[in-house]
Amino acid sequence: MSTSHWTDKAAVVTGAARGQGASFALGLIEQGARVLAVDALPPDNAAWHSLKTAAAGHAGQLDTLVADVSTPACWQQVKAWLQDIDQTPWALVNNAGITGQRATVTRTDLADWERVMSVNLTGSMLGIQTVAPLMPRGGAIVNIGSTVGMTGYHAAAYSCSKWAMRGLTRSAALELAPRGVRVNCVCPGVIDTEMIRNNPNLVKALAHIIPMQHMAGAQHIAEVVMFLLSPQSSYLTGADLPVDGGITGGGIYWPVGLATGALGQGTDPS
Repeated sequence: MSTSHWTDKAAVVTGAARGQGASFALGLIEQGARVLAVDALPPDNAAWHSLKTAAAGHAGQLDTLVADVSTPACWQQVKAWLQDIDQTPWALVNNAGITGQRATVTRTDLADWERVMSVNLTGSMLGIQTVAPLMPRGGAIVNIGSTVGMTGYHAAAYSCSKWAMRGLTRSAALELAPRGVRVNCVCPGVIDTEMIRNNPNLVKALAHIIPMQHMAGAQHIAEVVMFLLSPQSSYLTGADLPVDGGITGGGIYWPVGLATGALGQGTDPS
């Protein structure tokens, strides 16, 4: 993708102060976009400083907004930012999300359920309602789902919110397609984090369920998001893209194959 496509174009990324959200924001800034990074983290959190430092010196520009995406007030501030800079939004990445208590269905607290749905799903819906009507033909929206929104998972509220994100993506894609605005959903698998790395047994176990045998870095997810926002994906809308090293492609069969030795049978193609 050429840098010129994003030069001076406005983009909004939520959950952008750290992690994969920061990678999405920086990817756009490196390409010349003016990005509003939205996050609920307090302004004195070190993540904001790290993001601003990383963005400095690139072709684009970083603006920040501390706000809760589940509230209409947040999106009124986003709309005001667009008016202040006198630009139309070309990209929206709905990345903000929380896991909640990770409880099973029968143990899920109603308040936790409602909070997870409010941030993960309602926040994305409000974002689309606010930003999509302002987008020009060629604009693009990427919702960040998860592979737990494609399979069963014990954390009921989180899993259900990510399943619903896929439905939101398709509903919005159908509505906005005639206007030339695309909506897609990226579903990351296991992402390499310090918490996971500090658990050697978990790292070993994950190697047995990921066919590519390594976790994703934030950059792996960012590369797919940047593609979906770009003109190179101009005929792609309403899609769910798992970025998981083959987990959803193999289901239980990859670990079963490893355990039984079935993967070693047959003729070596080399």
